[in-house]
Amino acid sequence: MLMVTTKGKNALKIMLYLSQNQKDEYVKLKEIAKKEGISEKYLEQIVSYLQKAGKVKSSRGANGGYRLARTPQEYTVGEILKCLEGDMSPADCVRDGENVCQKRSECLCYPLWGRLDHAIHDVLDHTTLQDLIDEKVKDRS
Repeated sequence: MLMVTTKGKNALKIMLYLSQNQKDEYVKLKEIAKKEGISEKYLEQIVSYLQKAGKVKSSRGANGGYRLARTPQEYTVGEILKCLEGDMSPADCVRDGENVCQKRSECLCYPLWGRLDHAIHDVLDHTTLQDLIDEKVKDRS
């Protein structure tokens, strides 16, 4: 079964926290760790993936920390999860860049995997951080 790992979920939490709290300043990981109830050391591992992928910027020093490299509207959930999860396809035969299955033309399941893959990517690649924030705000009203 396709499942997002804890690292993937926490990467999304980091990005959402930064989206809502960075304003013009850098946010310390300690602050995120406290708010989310996650170990700071563990968050350091996750944020290093995000930083290498160019999703967050960092600054050292007393006022240092992390911030988004772009606006929340410019990040999709799919691109964030891909940094930690890799391809989110439900089956190898529909993964980008994978060898084509030798039995694809006769496989009765292939159309199902293709539709499922399309649905997953449609949601992940068309949902932005800002969409998630806006949905939460709408739910509260």
